[in-house]
Amino acid sequence: MRQTGCSGSRRVSRRTALAFGASLLAGCRTAPGGAGGVVTGGTVEAATEALLRDAGTCRPSPQLAQGPYWFDVDRLRGDLRENRRGTTLRLALRVVDGAGCGRAPVRDATVEVWHCDASGRYSGFEGPERTAPANPPPGWPNTRGAERPAADPTGDPMGYDTRTSDGSYSSGDAETQPSDDATYLRGAQVTGADGIVRFTTIYPGWYTGRAPHVHAKVYLRRGTALSTQLFFDDATSAEVYRTPPYRPGAPRTRTDPFFRDSLLLSVRPLGDAYLAATNLGVDLLDVPPGAPGTLGG
Repeated sequence: MRQTGCSGSRRVSRRTALAFGASLLAGCRTAPGGAGGVVTGGTVEAATEALLRDAGTCRPSPQLAQGPYWFDVDRLRGDLRENRRGTTLRLALRVVDGAGCGRAPVRDATVEVWHCDASGRYSGFEGPERTAPANPPPGWPNTRGAERPAADPTGDPMGYDTRTSDGSYSSGDAETQPSDDATYLRGAQVTGADGIVRFTTIYPGWYTGRAPHVHAKVYLRRGTALSTQLFFDDATSAEVYRTPPYRPGAPRTRTDPFFRDSLLLSVRPLGDAYLAATNLGVDLLDVPPGAPGTLGG
């Protein structure tokens, strides 16, 4: 398996990640100044803080299915775009203590995101069976929320036999088998004292049956504390989809069976890009055994 630096485009070696553990994560936080292509400071930083204040949550974020397109890329980076065309999206997510209702930031949490490209394709699924399995295995789609196979009587809530993650920031989650080696629009960052991670990606496209969305997971000590999905308002999506390489005609957000009001991203234009932000509330009283999540200052 190929190795990489923190903001590189290649996967982290599983062996290397497991050997270095927490030190690898600590060394790969997005640094002020824009590691991984993320622009911070000045107008962007002020806008991000404003959006996060407006998007505050006082309860844990809803747990939603991770879906059939998740697999463990084991990659820490801020810029997820690789070679994908589309409108730039600067995504800021802050992990907060959702149970305490004080918006206290959670540090040392790994936040992973993944989503489709402008034409509705997910990396790893560009082969003949790039869409969801023709005959979904038992247990799909998962309706339990966070993937915790060890606590599930079936042993595998996604139904993908015994294939589970075992990387630097994820362990034990049921994952699907990708059909190719592509990993665009997937990656993770680790929160600092402010609980915030930042990604540079593209505005996701859409595919039949789903509104535009971004998948997100929060891990504490390699265990899933939150599995959820984030959504965009219809007006913004309609504006983005007017220009190539996007397809027009996305379904309305609130017709999506997974949509929740609390999962709607706060979005604002930023030059020729968009800035999107929200808080991810994690119940620190209900996290995987041994998870060390700490409250930042």
